[in-house]
Amino acid sequence: MGPEDLFLDTLEDLRRRCDLRASEYDMVQVAGLVRRLLLDGQRLWVEANKAHRVKPICSWSTVQVVAGTHDGEAACISMHWLDPMLEELLLLRTDLPADVERASLAPPSRDKMDKFLKYHVVVAGKQNVTVEQLVTHYANREGGVHYDPTPPDSPLLGALRGDHDHALRLTVLAIGRIVHRALEPLAALTVLARNPRPYGLSGDPVVQ
Repeated sequence: MGPEDLFLDTLEDLRRRCDLRASEYDMVQVAGLVRRLLLDGQRLWVEANKAHRVKPICSWSTVQVVAGTHDGEAACISMHWLDPMLEELLLLRTDLPADVERASLAPPSRDKMDKFLKYHVVVAGKQNVTVEQLVTHYANREGGVHYDPTPPDSPLLGALRGDHDHALRLTVLAIGRIVHRALEPLAALTVLARNPRPYGLSGDPVVQ
């Protein structure tokens, strides 16, 4: 299997596992798939992109929710709010404090993949956990790729595991949804380069 086919199949697997009804197992597997696409050795999306030179753009929300404390600081986790599509829907169903207006909340960030990987999805004072660190932990230690019972490299992540595992997994799930959305145009270009007229499409578009 070549890198393009592996990229397409991995991205489709990611889409299926990012269902909002995902099980705990699926949430962890999302980390392994994201690691394969974005972090492993010769990154899979880069290999698949050599013929197309697409520049994927990620869009993510900066809303974070207080989940607990660490070293006397409020510990905040992005959870599913990280996905801007879900943020908009969740805000519509959330009673914000009287002094906070929805219009005053920061709009979603849009930037290159590498910037997204460095975004802080867990924060407590001066300590933080980036997208890349969270994905790597769930892929390398929690079973997304293999299981390793040793404590996380990040003391903050180590302190939040257990009581806040579900919140951390929801963040991984949101990361997977954001990555899939960013890479879907590359997948479409890859397929259309092989078959300019996919099944069900023939002739010129009909405009009425």
